[in-house]
Amino acid sequence: MTTRFDEAWRRAIDIANTAATNLSTDVTVIRDLLGRSSLVVDLPEDDPRVAALRTRLRERCAPFVGQQPVMPVSTMFAPDLVLKSPDRHPVPPFIADSDRVYVVERGTVGADWLRPAREPTGTRVALYGFKGGVGRSTATFVLARHLAREGKSVLVVDLDLESPGVSSLLHSDLQYADHGIVDHLVESAVGNQADLDLVIKSDSIGPLHGNGEVWLASAGGRPRDGYSYLDKLNRAYFDLPATPDREAVTFGRRLADAIAACEAQVARRSRQPDVVLLDSRAGIHDVAAVAITQLSTLALLFATDNTQTWQGYRSLFDQWRTSLAPVTRDSIRNRVKMVAAMVPSNRADDYLRSFADNAQECFATTLYDDEEGTVDLDLFNFAPDDPSAPHFPLPIVHNPDLVGLDPSRNTSWATTDLVEAAYRPFVDGVSTMLEEGA
Repeated sequence: MTTRFDEAWRRAIDIANTAATNLSTDVTVIRDLLGRSSLVVDLPEDDPRVAALRTRLRERCAPFVGQQPVMPVSTMFAPDLVLKSPDRHPVPPFIADSDRVYVVERGTVGADWLRPAREPTGTRVALYGFKGGVGRSTATFVLARHLAREGKSVLVVDLDLESPGVSSLLHSDLQYADHGIVDHLVESAVGNQADLDLVIKSDSIGPLHGNGEVWLASAGGRPRDGYSYLDKLNRAYFDLPATPDREAVTFGRRLADAIAACEAQVARRSRQPDVVLLDSRAGIHDVAAVAITQLSTLALLFATDNTQTWQGYRSLFDQWRTSLAPVTRDSIRNRVKMVAAMVPSNRADDYLRSFADNAQECFATTLYDDEEGTVDLDLFNFAPDDPSAPHFPLPIVHNPDLVGLDPSRNTSWATTDLVEAAYRPFVDGVSTMLEEGA
């Protein structure tokens, strides 16, 4: 019988779990780019149990077996690259009950979804949608304007590097700063990031009272002769290998450094930003992974109420549930909040009830704790209609007038009564969460 990808992985974990229990040792499962599994064990090469494990893995998991099915630690050239890798995660006990099984995934994308969360400095809000076309960038603009009208210094970072959107809303005629996020990524890779011009004050936010302000760090720099955005983008998404002068640097760390440089530049030119808005790209992408899991104190997850969206979020949340250490999972699930985008105005109440029910079901099967058979008051679980719950949405009513918006032709679009009404629950809700320290 043919063994497929998913079944081979489950079998590899089961074999590792049995080995860890019987041998009383840690077992690390490495899955390579092709989905082939290998085991790393702390046993001598000539131990007959190593040969038995190799045979077992080949019999149960082929063709998804590594060229070296079992690697004793003593035979590895640099075992710390695996055993101390930031991508080495314990397998949760409900999957491997030995508590001694670890996983290292060697995929081309998505590693940052599972890398340990670091505590970000300041207040950073990531805006993310599993699917595009839900008005995320427009919402970022409206939220930035609202926070600035409250007197806050706001920095908006356009992290949709492959399809920048919020940059053109915040500054007219593409007259951005000379450099953008991609410039910092490529220049810092060779230690050449000093004195980059990364931020510019928005000229499209409209009149503000008091000392509120909005700054923009665009994805790329001001378009001009000799400036090649695509050549830089092609060199943006990777981890830097270790050198004699430094340790390896993950893409997440590189992106964090770029944002920190933008924050520092705003502080030098004006004052420290009160809030940083990270307009992330959609889909399962490393930029989104870093923004949500490592850079934000609050992650706004945009969605429309349809099967494809909930299946996408369920897959993402389930990956967190099964692959993250409990402390990392807790850090992430405490910072997320759903946003119901494009709510139809003619049936808003019914739509939002359905959205909340579907969102609660999605969270209940993935990120929420199971209430069955327990009276633990510290369980992370919420009723479907609890407005404080991560699944309970902040709504944005759909405004067809904003479809295909060209801000250069209609500079006052954000001040209309319709736009104000459509976004009021969203911006007020986010403001309240920020005041409460979300």
